[in-house]
Amino acid sequence: MCYEKTISEDQEVKVDTLFNERMSSIYADSSNIYWKNRQNRQNKLLTFIAIAVLALVAIFGVVHVTNKTNELSQRRSLEQTNETHWAECEARVNSRQECTDICQSERNSIQRKTMHQSCIHGCQQAHVASTALSCRGKTDGKGRNRKAVTEEDVFQDVGVLAHKHCSKFQSVDPKPDVFATCRKYHRAGTKQGYSLGIAAMTAVLEEEWESIKAERLANLDD
Repeated sequence: MCYEKTISEDQEVKVDTLFNERMSSIYADSSNIYWKNRQNRQNKLLTFIAIAVLALVAIFGVVHVTNKTNELSQRRSLEQTNETHWAECEARVNSRQECTDICQSERNSIQRKTMHQSCIHGCQQAHVASTALSCRGKTDGKGRNRKAVTEEDVFQDVGVLAHKHCSKFQSVDPKPDVFATCRKYHRAGTKQGYSLGIAAMTAVLEEEWESIKAERLANLDD
């Protein structure tokens, strides 16, 4: 009986050992499968990220090249101008000097001083405003869709202000001659300010374009 019991205990030990070894093998295999699958998922994610990054780089490269090509192929339009262009355009037009020349004839008229003052005032008010409008262009009510103005646009926006701009001369003698003189030259200032503003902005953009072309050619030579 003692012998049988010993054999039975030995068998139980062997069974337990085999069971433990088997379970350890199962757990090890499961762990290896888990980590292998996780590594595969990470590799796929990294591959996807790498492809996405390369695609973005390629897209930005195409956009960059396209922008450079556009810059080389055409002059800046009025829609693409900014404060720097507008300031340069307006600085090229000397409204005071232009109106002094326009009103020269009024120096020799009757009531010379008053007539000349009303002429200068009306002309300059309109000349400055119409030049600025011509340099900057016109936008919609939301400040977008900038476009070049026509002479008709300028007279609608600036010319209609003649009565307001010249109101200080409305009661000045000889009435209504002084007031009429101011309004007359307000119209002249509107017309010339528009023409000179358009010419000034054209010159600004042409000079910028020529400078860009010269710089690009110099870079190509290098």
